[in-house]
Amino acid sequence: MLCRWIAVLAIVSSVWLSGAQGRQLGQAGAPANTGEKLSGPDLEWAPPNVDAHLKSLSATPPCDLSDVLQHAAANSLVLASNLEKFTAQEHIAYVMRDRHGLVKEFDSGSFDYVYSMERQKGGAASREYRTPVKGSHAFPASGLDVGEVAIALIFRPDLQTDYEMKCEGMDERNGQLDWVVHFQQRNDRPSRTVKFWVDNRAQPAKLKGRAWVSKDNFQVVHLEANLMGDLWEIGLQEFAVSIDYKFVQNPSENLRLWLPHHVVTYTTWNFDARRMILAHNFADFQLFRVETKEKVQEPKEH
Repeated sequence: MLCRWIAVLAIVSSVWLSGAQGRQLGQAGAPANTGEKLSGPDLEWAPPNVDAHLKSLSATPPCDLSDVLQHAAANSLVLASNLEKFTAQEHIAYVMRDRHGLVKEFDSGSFDYVYSMERQKGGAASREYRTPVKGSHAFPASGLDVGEVAIALIFRPDLQTDYEMKCEGMDERNGQLDWVVHFQQRNDRPSRTVKFWVDNRAQPAKLKGRAWVSKDNFQVVHLEANLMGDLWEIGLQEFAVSIDYKFVQNPSENLRLWLPHHVVTYTTWNFDARRMILAHNFADFQLFRVETKEKVQEPKEH
């Protein structure tokens, strides 16, 4: 069975999966490992559990949820615009482990990366374009998941109503204080964030998760999500994602943009109990603009 997952955010993010029964996803080799760049075997199975107790979570002071969501909504609109303003170098590391944790397949590569939001009836779908950099290569798993960088757009004003949201309190993460907002897909609303594609048919999925929203500027700095139940009809037992965002400075234009930095997805297929991990690291951000100029000439004298 071939499956590809696509995350969509109204339609926002897109993810494409291939089940292990369909075809081999990668070939064992010697992936690069430079700086923050991970190779497949470096990746461990550690999916987030968004219902787990956070030891450092404090309910004092209480969170004004409406105020947090209002500011996060404004920032999400800016993020939606920013996502289409940059190119980056993306490093992808992939590993497939068996039920005992042993590595069965792995690969990695670096790519020139561009994100685009394709407008369509009823919303927009994430599109990502990757070109292997010199000395690297494309591999089948590198195109399986699309658009997780946009999942924070669930805080957009038109998408917040798809979820039940509550403030769990304040948490200290990486030396800063963040409000922790728990979100869960409402049963009476359409699932517009993630879809899994099987034999060219879309299978919507429901998400629940946590978002760490900066107490200082109300930016989503970290987000974790799990599926709300298995999708046995397509053989999907588990799917989880962890995303980090950060400010990116452009010295030439004195701009700071809020952009994705690190994304990891975890997937388990129940037909063979294999676990797939994909990690995306973004660096070397470059802003770009498309400008058009029209020159009006004086009419020539005859």
